[in-house]
Amino acid sequence: MSEKQQWEAIANHSKFIELKRKKRNFLFSWWIISTIYYLLLPVISGYFPEAFRVKVIGPINFGYLFILSQFVMAIGVAIYYAHVANKTFDRLTKQLLEALQ
Repeated sequence: MSEKQQWEAIANHSKFIELKRKKRNFLFSWWIISTIYYLLLPVISGYFPEAFRVKVIGPINFGYLFILSQFVMAIGVAIYYAHVANKTFDRLTKQLLEALQ
């Protein structure tokens, strides 16, 4: 069996298709959510600048907290991705490798 045929066999395997579908759905949905959350910053600051003047704690206003929350969200998404990858994607990859051997 040639290398091209081996890759075609892997690409057409049901476990690979399932892995690819789950990973694509996960990544695309979180990409959309993260992009919307990221774009809220220029939208809120452009259309509702008074929201960034609201004091929350002393000199810290809503704008500072919102900007910092984007870092927290990025870290949260990374941690959640690692959890899902370890739980689901790695399991499916192992099943695919076992089925191919």
